[in-house]
Amino acid sequence: MFGTVSALVLLLIVPGPTNTLLMRAGVLFGFAASWRMAFIECLAYLFQVSVWGAALIYLSFWSPWALKATQLAAVCYLLKLAYTLWQRKNSVVEPGSDHFSSVHFFWLTVMNPKGLLIVSFIAPASAFTTLQGYAGFITTLALVVIPVGAAWIMLGSRFEAGQKAWLTPLRINRVTSLAICCFVAMMIGRLADSIMR
Repeated sequence: MFGTVSALVLLLIVPGPTNTLLMRAGVLFGFAASWRMAFIECLAYLFQVSVWGAALIYLSFWSPWALKATQLAAVCYLLKLAYTLWQRKNSVVEPGSDHFSSVHFFWLTVMNPKGLLIVSFIAPASAFTTLQGYAGFITTLALVVIPVGAAWIMLGSRFEAGQKAWLTPLRINRVTSLAICCFVAMMIGRLADSIMR
């Protein structure tokens, strides 16, 4: 259980489109006006992970090597993301519209590739084969997604207040890049172990 929660936190805390919008909401509107976005993010992840879980169970039954190829593609995506973040010196909050709808945010989260990574590498084998396993994993996921989303909103509100001068965008990006590399190393180990069996 601790390993699953740790892996989820490590993956979900990585900057991406969803976390960028959560941080932007904190910067522009403050925590009090934006905290509900963490619950919308949670609903989107629950939907996405459920769909990916069903799809990968089907895929693994008909073509186990296609599943391994999908997992390898996910690893490559994370390595590219880690490299991009390490090089980026500017803020994770990018220019754009000051306002975004809850529906847009929901579908942006649904399209986030993290759901595939969660299903491929973090979810236990029973998560999509038994109702009890599914309920347990989805509950754990929800209990991780909401605090992580709220933390991104809080981080944005702190930038707004200017209270964290030491927390520069470059430092955030580089620490996140190192965290991604740690996660990738774990994923490569699991993938290599499953191929050798």
